[in-house]
Amino acid sequence: MRIVISVDMEGIGGIVDRVQLMPGERLYQESRKYMVAEMKTVVRSVWAHGATEVVVNDSHDGMLNLGWSELEDLPRGTQLISGTGKRLSMGQGFPGSGAVMFVGYHARAGTAHAIMDHTYSGDIHHLTLNGQEVGETGLNAYLAGFYGVPVALVTGDQALVAEARALLPDVEAVTTKEALGRRSAVLPSPAELADQLDAAAGRAMDRLTAGRGPSPVVLAGPIDLEVGFMTTQAADTALLMPGTHRVDGRTVAATLPTVEAAFFAFRALLVLGGGTPLY
Repeated sequence: MRIVISVDMEGIGGIVDRVQLMPGERLYQESRKYMVAEMKTVVRSVWAHGATEVVVNDSHDGMLNLGWSELEDLPRGTQLISGTGKRLSMGQGFPGSGAVMFVGYHARAGTAHAIMDHTYSGDIHHLTLNGQEVGETGLNAYLAGFYGVPVALVTGDQALVAEARALLPDVEAVTTKEALGRRSAVLPSPAELADQLDAAAGRAMDRLTAGRGPSPVVLAGPIDLEVGFMTTQAADTALLMPGTHRVDGRTVAATLPTVEAAFFAFRALLVLGGGTPLY
């Protein structure tokens, strides 16, 4: 069974602030070690419980956070997808997989008591698919579902876990920390969290190999996509994309035939409207 593990950083245990998340910031290298440790814990558990191929997709920021050398002490057959510009971004590798796992994910933009809540970038106020507001978890889960692939495990703070279970009630989940606000949380011990991650990944694999895993979440087309930006100027430039129209000052909409097409449209709109200062 081929398992793809999409690894973000905001939901990793021990991380609470932007200075831990961005390359060049003073606490980034220390926090990257937390990311590597959690990735390795999940990878080893997945292999131990019946995986035949494991693909890790670096899914944070510029997607250059996990080094190639970090595969050296992992089972042979473990692969790393590294670098930006990937067509499916956080979902690279999903097609043809037996299941996907979301490690270190975070809650969608606008979520209270959630570490560094956002949806793909700080330029996005909200994102909806057929009227349902989603973040990265929902968008990537529906993308996986388009390819017939279920989400078997999610990990992140308590807000992320609640968001995931609302869409994926049968998913295995691990709460990595209890967020008190956007930049503070109660943190478990690393050893305790590692045990929880190992156990949850193992349970997810055991269910999959026994044929009792979760089903893919499928959102049938056509898809009404709405992207709300943080500024009206971002919406101005996003409207350069053919087939879009304006819903309100900062919200741009389009109708796409499939979830995959909506995913690509969202990313294109983000490129067009991104990087716009709030003032």
